[in-house]
Amino acid sequence: MDEASGVPAHTEPPRSRRVYLLVAVALTVAAAAAVFIASSADPRDLATRADVSNLPVGPKLPSLDAAEGWINSDPLSKADLRDKVVVYDFWTYSCVNCVRTLPHLEAWYDRYADDGLVIVGIHSPEFEFEKDHDNVRDAVARLHVNYPVALDDNMAIWNQFSNQYWPAKYITDRRGRVRYLHFGEGSYAETESVIRKLLGIPKSAPSAEPIDDDSTQTAQVATITPETYLGTLRGSAAQPGVVTYPVGSDAPAIDQARLEGTWNAGDEQVTSDAAGAAIVLRYRAGEVNLVLGPQPGMPVDLLIEIDGRPLNESERTSQTMVDADGNTFIRVAAYDLYRLVLSPSVEEHTIRLVARGAGLEAFAFTFGT
Repeated sequence: MDEASGVPAHTEPPRSRRVYLLVAVALTVAAAAAVFIASSADPRDLATRADVSNLPVGPKLPSLDAAEGWINSDPLSKADLRDKVVVYDFWTYSCVNCVRTLPHLEAWYDRYADDGLVIVGIHSPEFEFEKDHDNVRDAVARLHVNYPVALDDNMAIWNQFSNQYWPAKYITDRRGRVRYLHFGEGSYAETESVIRKLLGIPKSAPSAEPIDDDSTQTAQVATITPETYLGTLRGSAAQPGVVTYPVGSDAPAIDQARLEGTWNAGDEQVTSDAAGAAIVLRYRAGEVNLVLGPQPGMPVDLLIEIDGRPLNESERTSQTMVDADGNTFIRVAAYDLYRLVLSPSVEEHTIRLVARGAGLEAFAFTFGT
């Protein structure tokens, strides 16, 4: 796949934008070269564990062309990165998979910056609202991202790298050569080992935190519901324009979303046309997230029910609110990723979301263990 989600220059419908892997996806030199020539290979088919003691030597990366500007830094040139070990991290702030990697990146930056590590976050947006620089700055501050972030609104850097997925990490040595790639979440201990090797950090020196052993989650990740889009470009639940959908009596098929009530569907999102418009989804996961936004200056509450009932305490997130009648909901006041459900284990449920007003925009569900 050489197309990026939501990029006008591409004409074919893209695949899912995120990689749902918690296991290592470190690529060999041949795989790295394939990426740079926009191979159509799925990285999961090229995956292999990295031999940290004998890392392959790949090509040099192009200069960064962040024409839209930078956050936390002046523009970084090749000269600025000379003799540095650099982690290039492609991300976007409404991507839950990207967000879950940030604490590890921040820990590496804090631990190894004085040893010559540079981390460059490349914010390559999928949705139009992610091109709003105020939104990105707010997210960078809220998520405690303290390393340089290049704004890649038009996907210029993405295309220079021939990148394919969010999140994606490219690590170069002090001579600017690619030595390691990783797509998706996970393999944090391995990635840190690569960083330490390229920096020349002694084995006896302390490592960064947090470092998680994520291998036990692999089997669960393979069984959870995949990312589910709601707009007409990639979703299957909506018809273009304003349509009133009937209320269903049965749960949808597993991994399928259904609209109820009146929605206005566009390429990227569906928008509630009136209070009572609902989204119903049968899923298997522990964590349910949804990218949402309101009309400007018009926050909208979204009622959340699981299997016909409000969320119980063990299923609520930090964003869950409870009204006087015991109903559980979230308040959508900005364009962002919202945490809807956080169950203690991977389970199968039907979630029903009801907009309490017009103007609620819903983009894509993502899931976790």
